[in-house]
Amino acid sequence: MGRRIVTGATPPAGPSGGVPVPTTDDYLSRLAKNIPAEIVGLYLFVTGVIPETPGPSNATAQWVVFAVCCVLTFVYLWHATRREGGKPLWPQVVLATIAFPVWVFAIGGPFKAFTWYQSWIAALALGFTTVVFGMFEPAPGS
Repeated sequence: MGRRIVTGATPPAGPSGGVPVPTTDDYLSRLAKNIPAEIVGLYLFVTGVIPETPGPSNATAQWVVFAVCCVLTFVYLWHATRREGGKPLWPQVVLATIAFPVWVFAIGGPFKAFTWYQSWIAALALGFTTVVFGMFEPAPGS
């Protein structure tokens, strides 16, 4: 399974010369492809390595890792959704780039340092964001 959401475009005829059948990702496939799981995993690994010492250096390290992973999400999805020599699927790139901070918010990450942070609000934000992003269907042939 590729990272790019299949938008209903008709694939070229296969090597057997058969008739190409249009394919489209269903809701669950779109939902999974909009979650930047690789970058969330990277974030969890790197922040797990940061020593848990109280103070500004720990908070700074967490914010730096968060910022770098936000940029990596965009770059990774831009690259992963490109067709051979073609354009990336911009809606998916944007949605996944928005989804990453929501996932980190739900995990806690550097947001836990804020007095207003509530894990139940973060969980609600993650749930609703994930469901809504899965509903988005890029235009056929995108």
